[in-house]
Amino acid sequence: MMPAKMKCVYYIGLHEDTLHLFQKQLVEIELQPITEGAIVDNKVDLTACDTLLMGEQVVNPVRIAQQCYSKDKAISILLINDKANHQKVKSALQFAPFVGPTIQAVANELGTGLVPILEDAVQRTEQRRSYVRIRSASSSAAAFSPHYMEKVRVSYMTRVLDEAPIGAALLAKDGTVLNVNNYIVRLLGLSDKEIQGIAFAAHFPDLERVALQDFIADGYHSKQKRIFEMGTGEKRKFLEISIGDIDANSASHYKIAIVNDVTEATQARQRTMAHIDELQKLNKELQRVNEDLDTFVYTASHDLKSPILNIEGLVNLLEDSLSQEQLGEVPELDHIRRSVERFKVTIEDLTEVARIQRSFGQEATELKVADMVADIQQLLQPEIEKAGALIEVDTEQAPAIIFSRKNFKSVLLNLMSNAIKYKDPERQLRIHIRAAIKGDRFQLSVQDNGLGIPAGRQERVFQLFKRMHMHVQGSGIGLYIVKRIVSNSGGTVHVESREGEGTTFTVTLPMPRRD
Repeated sequence: MMPAKMKCVYYIGLHEDTLHLFQKQLVEIELQPITEGAIVDNKVDLTACDTLLMGEQVVNPVRIAQQCYSKDKAISILLINDKANHQKVKSALQFAPFVGPTIQAVANELGTGLVPILEDAVQRTEQRRSYVRIRSASSSAAAFSPHYMEKVRVSYMTRVLDEAPIGAALLAKDGTVLNVNNYIVRLLGLSDKEIQGIAFAAHFPDLERVALQDFIADGYHSKQKRIFEMGTGEKRKFLEISIGDIDANSASHYKIAIVNDVTEATQARQRTMAHIDELQKLNKELQRVNEDLDTFVYTASHDLKSPILNIEGLVNLLEDSLSQEQLGEVPELDHIRRSVERFKVTIEDLTEVARIQRSFGQEATELKVADMVADIQQLLQPEIEKAGALIEVDTEQAPAIIFSRKNFKSVLLNLMSNAIKYKDPERQLRIHIRAAIKGDRFQLSVQDNGLGIPAGRQERVFQLFKRMHMHVQGSGIGLYIVKRIVSNSGGTVHVESREGEGTTFTVTLPMPRRD
């Protein structure tokens, strides 16, 4: 038995992660890269492949899809894009001329759900090309009449339809089955005699039967194909059916039904959509919980300010009413004052946490990285001078970023102040700030030669109120704020550190597209 021929898929501009996903998941499909220029210059034979993938890095996928569709109206074309641009491309497809149903826009957020969509697209290309061959063969045949029926059944159906990789049924004008190919026999699980001579729609449930009968009668004039359900429970199937006249140029009394079992693809799509719906529900619930927490933090920090200020005022009054000798006899007052100050700092930090969450989605502007670093240096100048810190800044590879000014300033301030706070007293503090572009990401790193973080405790630094060195003043909230800002923006923050040698924090942020 000859081995099955590998299916071929051409691709352009796929994001590396998307390409790796397909390479890992696909077994009987070969992925071949082509260039945009090769398509534009008509140097690509689209009939040699089964599907064309246009990825996230293609600048104008709709225009290229139009050109490909004009060359081959049977090939499936998938336009894959990220969440931010998927809807834009999908809308452009709806209003673009010279595109057909073979072109589909999908979002890469589906993840592994992209695989059954691609496999379905490959199968559809094969089916369309088979359908074209079937229609071509039927158009060139003699006109059907009762006289020629036996010849059609024996010759035409056997030679052409039985070899098709899709179901094909020869129908009378009223929908009665005259003959079927092997695919339909296997699909329905019945013999030829049980299928022939009765309405094709009779094999479907009552509600679907009426709809299919109408579709056979005249529905295909307004809609190319429809999906009908058959069976229940584990035997439930989803069949995509197309209806056409045997000879479009004459008043033929015979129709051909092309049937495709899309159960697996439909169920995979339903599972994917159900998963997305569930994720959306969970996301809404998490948003609600976060909003409740932020409201609580904001309210609590606001409501606590008044009693803390009252305590501070009472301590001031008490100190003013006591002589120096009496103050020396009440050392607890100094402890109370320091506790009040720490409490005030903690409240301010909690207020900042609430502000960060409320500022999510804040308008982004183009920021000069070197200017932002200079602003923070000026803000921290007393601390920098006291620590004797030497700061080096390298932003040549990425001089600018589009981001919220307030949030980027908060990230820089917390990372730089952290480096100063945890300096090693045995050597001069050196802080190296770098900005670079890595692929489609902006990367900011702040490296110091300070105390470092003990092994095994590095990821804990991003937790709320976690501090690795207790001899240094702080609330343990700065790095939590950095993590929150970066995560809200779709980025990541990573720490590398060796105790006694220093620490490097690396922030990676997505680069917004410039329209």
